[in-house]
Amino acid sequence: MKEKFVIEDFIIIYKGTTNFCDTPYFKAFYDSLDDEKLYSHIIFNNDILKIPPILTFVKYRQSIGDELFCKPMQKTDKRCLGACFGYLFQHTDLGYLDSVSVWVGEKNTDIKNASYFVKE
Repeated sequence: MKEKFVIEDFIIIYKGTTNFCDTPYFKAFYDSLDDEKLYSHIIFNNDILKIPPILTFVKYRQSIGDELFCKPMQKTDKRCLGACFGYLFQHTDLGYLDSVSVWVGEKNTDIKNASYFVKE
């Protein structure tokens, strides 16, 4: 997946994300792109269960003991992390055309709403 995520394109499409790319949240996201098993689960949860990718990602990070995702996130970090998944799903060859916003209510990070992605 890492080859699909072009940072230079991401920061052009999602204005205001340049500084986010220097955060530990972005590093965790970007480093995870090499984990094929994780992304097969993220895509399955998105496509079949309609679970937003950011929620699967956060729950995974919590399950491996990543303290960064066990505390409230700043509003900007939540939005920018969501934008990372928006870019990955809608601006690469994965083929997703739209997004649907849903309530997730993730208590640790304080992520309230997130989007899953659809191909039609």
